[in-house]
Amino acid sequence: MQGIDRTRRVAELIRRALSSIIRHRLSDSGLELLSITATEVTKDLKRATVFVTLLGGKEDQEKAIETLNDEVVILRRDLSASLNLRHTPIIEFRYDSSIEHGVRLNRLIDDLALNNGRSNIPDE
Repeated sequence: MQGIDRTRRVAELIRRALSSIIRHRLSDSGLELLSITATEVTKDLKRATVFVTLLGGKEDQEKAIETLNDEVVILRRDLSASLNLRHTPIIEFRYDSSIEHGVRLNRLIDDLALNNGRSNIPDE
């Protein structure tokens, strides 16, 4: 149980530190509207997957992920300097589409509720 708690704490430390590092280091890269939604760290703390979301179109999202993964060496170095970890994990950035998926599901549910409401109205 202690190992799970440690990975969760390290993931949260990485998320907070990277958020600040990206804001300062890559401020001119068009990533102003970027949010880190989650960070997953392997049990051995050697790899971290950072999930991000960005307001904008598909092209903007792909560019943001490409930019982050291109700058991963610099971001990892800065992360190492700001955290007191024995080993800094290898970082991989991925786009988090869960928010868009949730919005899509909400629309589908709302549409279904509207359609059901209409079918219950008697014809006059």
